[in-house]
Order: sequence, then structure tokens, then C-alpha cells
Amino acid sequence: MLRFPPLPARPLQSLRTLPLLLLLALQPSLNSSNASAQVERKELPAIPGTESEAPSAPDRPQILSPSAGTGTSAQASPLPSDLWNGTDAPALEKLLSGVSLPSPSPALATLIARALALGASNGTELGVRLNALAKAGRIDQEIALLAGAMQAGEPGAAALYAMALLEAGRDEEACAVAIDPPPQSVAANAKPTRAVFLIPAYCAAVKGDQPGANLALQLARDRGVQAPVPFAAIERLGKTASKPIPLPNLVETFDYLFLKLDPKSLPASLAVKASPALLFLIAHDEAAPAALRLAAAERAASLNVIDGAALAKAYRDAAAKITKAGTPPELRAKLFAALEAAPSAKIKAESIDALLASGRDAGIETALGEALQPARANLAADPQASGYAETALRAAILAGDTQAAWAWVEAGGDKLKIWQLVLAAADPSDPRTETALSEGVEIAAIGGLPAPFLHRLLAVLDALDYEVPIPLWDEASKMPQPNDGYLPETGVLSQLKDTSDHGDVGRTVLLVAAALGPKGPADANLLALGDAVRALKRVGLDAEARRVGFEALYAHMPQKKKA
Repeated sequence: MLRFPPLPARPLQSLRTLPLLLLLALQPSLNSSNASAQVERKELPAIPGTESEAPSAPDRPQILSPSAGTGTSAQASPLPSDLWNGTDAPALEKLLSGVSLPSPSPALATLIARALALGASNGTELGVRLNALAKAGRIDQEIALLAGAMQAGEPGAAALYAMALLEAGRDEEACAVAIDPPPQSVAANAKPTRAVFLIPAYCAAVKGDQPGANLALQLARDRGVQAPVPFAAIERLGKTASKPIPLPNLVETFDYLFLKLDPKSLPASLAVKASPALLFLIAHDEAAPAALRLAAAERAASLNVIDGAALAKAYRDAAAKITKAGTPPELRAKLFAALEAAPSAKIKAESIDALLASGRDAGIETALGEALQPARANLAADPQASGYAETALRAAILAGDTQAAWAWVEAGGDKLKIWQLVLAAADPSDPRTETALSEGVEIAAIGGLPAPFLHRLLAVLDALDYEVPIPLWDEASKMPQPNDGYLPETGVLSQLKDTSDHGDVGRTVLLVAAALGPKGPADANLLALGDAVRALKRVGLDAEARRVGFEALYAHMPQKKKA
């Protein structure tokens, strides 16, 4: 088998007890229910879990700074370092079984990934956390978690670390990792085993070492590894086969990497079948065909696998390669790339308006709002853009830029006053918040707020501990209170309250996701929404509580009429 030199040592936290290789090779047991939100969310296979082991006694928590990730991380609340102390593998699997991964909520997608990647491991739940991150397509956080395990010498960690590096597009680093063969007790098609045999084959093929690739794949066959796409791709590369390679229903990273050895084997339709981890890779792959990269980037954005910055880069890179745009993703990429050269503020504002409207239909409005932040930066100073105040406001608030959003509200007059109530919930520190709430009834009358939105607004404000003026409550009492939306099974909300009362941040995060349901804050019942926001605030996640509340409100805002 091929061997590679080790990476230089890094001062990373050590992990203990059960070998990681065995943890990740056990049978699947996470059964997250994926449902349709604003975009299609394909069912993904279950993720392997782990066996339990008694956890070590928790140390005193250390507050850590926010980590970077998808979404508005600059506004993220700090997390304690002991998130999973006292949580064994079965308990974590049970919590995750009620969580949709990838999360339909941008705020929760980022928060869940940060939480799962943070904190020391007792050795039993580490595999569960890694698999959940992979299922969510959060490769950067998976790398961070695996790096410590590899440096601590956990069996199997090196292979998984190298695999994650490949998923991040860091091929040279991945091929430099020393990988030891797994024991025969580990299943042939367990993730670590596949990595041990397929990574050397891929690295050899990339270097043009066809005999080395053939030898590594023969060793994989002898071990019982099933990898029909990589096997077929190498045979095709060796000109021993010429038939098209059939794609499985779920295309995973190794399938793509071996297919990529012959770029003609990469149709844009592959993105529809790609796993979240593969979507992350293709969205960042500058060598991918433009149509495929765009399709993958937009699907990844719709599933909250990548953020607006990654989507913007994919648009710019792909647009330069497209001679004639023919698909909606290609049209959006061309329009986005042309923003910087727009001849006037009016045309730039019109383009942003078209992009946001199109992005909303494609389920990528939040990511587009983030991506458009540089383009809309100077529009407020140009009177030509005044007719697109609501468009600029939406782009600003989607990106978490509440100050810019307040400025557009003030510039837009009465027709945008309704947004003051949304901004009041999203930005309590602004001095305009109190004024907006005190004038809430008048604002609601001007904006013609529908009953479901007003009740939702009051549920969020109350959960955030705002002093809601009595007239707003009186106004809402005149309207029927909606009782639709997702309610979790009996016991979840009471468990959420007990957990948050005890300050258990990690469990609270996952229970909030379970309480809000498969479509996230936008479709949650008022009771579940209020309890979820209240629980996040109770454990100190104020920024995330406000953002979840904002998502619930934004989804029910009256939509701007198309011209």
C-alpha cells in the first residue's frame, strides 16, 4: 500500500479512550427527518453512531470566542468549551435524531456546526459529532475536530482527517497524511476503511501513477471495499472501458474525485445527487466545470452548507468561463458578476432587485443577501437608487447589517415603516427600537399587517424579554391567533425548558432545532417558536435567539410586489 509522510505536529487537544476508527465503523443510528422547506431537501443516508462510555467529570467551562463559519459569524455569541461533558454517544444520537441536517435555518445551521465542533471529547460521542458534521456538509468544522484526534494518535483519525481535507479541496495536504491500515474487525465499507484504500489510489492517479492507482484499488477489492464509481473511473482512465459510468442515487466525495480525473464525466446534473459534503467541495472547486460548480454552489447555499461569500466567489469564477448563459444559475452568475461594472446606481439597484427575487424562488435569498453586501454598500448615497429602498433594505437585513437596514427604512417613508418592527426584534440595542415599539399600532395600521405576522411578532418580542406596549397586545387580541405550524412531539418543549434552565448549552441548541421542526423557524408553531427563542436567550445565545426570531418574521413579511 502507498505510504505518505506525516504532517508536522501541531499543539492540539488530546482525546481519550475508545479508538475513533471503531467508533465510526459501527452501524448507523441517526435518523434525521429531512423535509421540504423553501427548497428541495433530498433524503440522505443515515450516519454511523457510536457506543456509549461513561463520561469524565466536567471541568469548569471556559468561554471561547465565536468561530468562523457559514452565516453572520461576526454576530455570533460565544460558546462554553465544555458543551458535551456528560453527554455519551446514545444520548447525543437521540438528540440528533430529531434534528434535520443540513438545517433549514441559516442561523441554526451555523450554531449547530459550531457547537458540534467545539469542546473536548470523552471518547464516545466524538464519532457521532463527526458524522453529524459530515451530514450537514460542515467540512471546515469536521477538519478542526479531526485534527486533534489525529495528533493524539487515535486509530483511524488520520484516514478521516485526510478524507476531510480532500472534501475541502486540500489535495496536497491530504495526500501527505500517513495512513495506517485498519484492523480486520472494521467493516470493509466503513468510512475509515474506504478512506484508507481509496485515498492512496486517488493520490496516485492525480500524479499520473496509473500502476500505483491500480495497485491501491486492487488492495481495496481484496479487502472487500465496494466503490463501483472509483473502480470504473480508473478503468476508463486506463482505456480499458469506454461506457458511461452510471451514477448512484447519492454521489459522494470519492465518486466525484475519481470522475474528475476525466472531466467529461462531470455533468451539471451531478449536483442534484451530490451529498452535502460533496456540494461543499464542488462549490469551492475552481477546476470544476462552470455549470456544475454553479449548480452545486446554489444547492449548497439552499441547504445552508455554504454562505454568501462562497456563493459570490462561485458566481464570479464561473461567470468568467460562461460564454452564453442559458440556465437560471448561469444567468444569476452573469448578472452578479456584472454588478461591479454597472453604469449607474439605478441599474445596479435593478440588478440587485432581480437577483433577490430570483434567489427567493431558488431558495437562496439569505445567501444572496450576504453575497450582495459589497455591491449595495454605496447605494444609499445615490438618489437614483431611492426607488429600490425596500430591495436594499432586504439585502441589508438578510446580511445582518441592521444599521444599513435602519437607514433604508428611514429613507423609504411610510411604505417601509412596517420594517421598523422587524428591525426592533433584530436589533434591541438601537435607540430607534423603543420608538418603533411604542408606535407599533400605528405602524401596523400603515403596513396593513396580517394577523399571523402580528402574533408571530409578539411571540418573538415576548420571548426576547422586550417590554411590549399594551396597545400592541390589544391590537393582536382583536385578531384570531394562528394555531398552525410545526409542534414537536409531547415532552420536547418541557425538556427544552429544563435543559436551558440548567444552562446546558449543547443540548439546548439541538433541542431548539428539534422543537422548530424540519422547516425551521419559518414554519414553527407560535408556542414552539417562543419556547425556542426563549431557551436560546436563557443560555446566553442572545444573537442566535434574535436571528431565529428574525427568520420566523422575515418568512411571513408581505412580499414586495413585482414590477
